[in-house]
Amino acid sequence: MNRLDKIMKILTLQSGVSIKDFSKQLEVSEITVRRDLQYLEQQGRLRLINGVAIYRPAVEAAPVYPEYNLAYEYTVFKENKERIGRKAASLIEPNDVVAIDCGSTTEYLSRNLPPDIHMTVLTYSMNTLLELDKHPNYDVICSGGYLYPNTQMFYSPEGISLVKRTCINKAFLSAAGISNRLNVTCIAPHEMDAKSALMESSQSKILLADSSKFGKIFPTAFSLLTDFDIVITDNELSAEWQNILKSTGITFYLV
Repeated sequence: MNRLDKIMKILTLQSGVSIKDFSKQLEVSEITVRRDLQYLEQQGRLRLINGVAIYRPAVEAAPVYPEYNLAYEYTVFKENKERIGRKAASLIEPNDVVAIDCGSTTEYLSRNLPPDIHMTVLTYSMNTLLELDKHPNYDVICSGGYLYPNTQMFYSPEGISLVKRTCINKAFLSAAGISNRLNVTCIAPHEMDAKSALMESSQSKILLADSSKFGKIFPTAFSLLTDFDIVITDNELSAEWQNILKSTGITFYLV
């Protein structure tokens, strides 16, 4: 029985269990327990309230956040995302310190990185790391932690601290949705932490979002659209949204 199954078995017997109690029963750190509980909360299997896990019966079980599968998202609007990724890669210059967010669109950036220059790349995304392995002339920083399988994202408080301490001159971020109030949103709170850290530590903030993301809203807002310096999207973006982008004064590219 793995640790997640043990957690759920304990919860079904005791209903509400604190992080500290789980740590003692499982003989692991409280940080490890918190990560496991956050993952299980996303799966809709429990609620985490003030450090106490509350069991959710199966009849209520439903994902707290919309289901997301990176492998599937990679196939949706594939040609549009490929063009966005190529355009984003063209903005990179020798010796840049670049950060690449998780997501399907940013994976296309990773696949189109310039091969013959030196640069430093920070990421917390497994799929980006696999692409970076093809470039021995890059300096790579991985802010690791717990790996979320559905997004291929590493997350930990220590990783967020590393992002904040890194001087980044170009950060390429993804989004799940951009609302009509110009909130840029993502799926889950742990993503918000990482994206907010990138926004805080980067000189130039570049949003990669295909046109299907505009007009959608997801549970967690991590910035305003106007916080970005550049937006790269595809040429299927509606005239209404093109006018909104023009009115903000943000530099944007339709590819």
